[in-house]
Amino acid sequence: MNLVDQVKDAGVVGAGGAGFPTHIKLQSRVEYLLGNGAECEPLMHKDRELMKNFTAEIVKGMQLASEAVGASKIVIGVKAKNKSAIDALQDEINNTNINIKEFGDFYPIGDEYELVYGITGRLIPPQRLPLDVGCVVNNVETFYNIYQASLGLPVTETFLTITGEVKKPLSTHVPVGMTVSDVLELAGGANIADFAVMESGLMMGKMVKNICISR
Repeated sequence: MNLVDQVKDAGVVGAGGAGFPTHIKLQSRVEYLLGNGAECEPLMHKDRELMKNFTAEIVKGMQLASEAVGASKIVIGVKAKNKSAIDALQDEINNTNINIKEFGDFYPIGDEYELVYGITGRLIPPQRLPLDVGCVVNNVETFYNIYQASLGLPVTETFLTITGEVKKPLSTHVPVGMTVSDVLELAGGANIADFAVMESGLMMGKMVKNICISR
């Protein structure tokens, strides 16, 4: 079974928020393969923790994806403030053709349009895709899942940050389908009685209306 079929069967979709089927991207032919580890949302840190703790898996996923799409240039974008993640990546990408692009700590760095322009200098036309300028972009968690798929492992968990007015803010991984209320309990519950939950971050996310429904 080739990588495209493995990724499709494993249920790998974009982990950066859009949820685009990854096996479709892997059927493209592009010049650039870009890893998004810049985390657009100011309070989110799950990508940083992934890059620190699952560095080898992310790098291997990028190498597999680059072979599939024929990319000659492979770059991962990370905010310069996340030095621990950059150091971990730098150790792992030695003797590979993967490079790191450091970005400043400001919004909307981490947005796909900004990432592509910051690395390649190419502007994605309005309402178009990175594919239109010779790029495939995936979140670092997606590359982790691509590697897992190559081992025959399906996506059954997702990584997230639980933060804000909770007792114990943390980044962790949870089963796909876990209710928001149970996710909040992992962080010790809310500090206040009258609270709202934003899914996918304050800047680009949406308010969750029923925290007892699985996500």
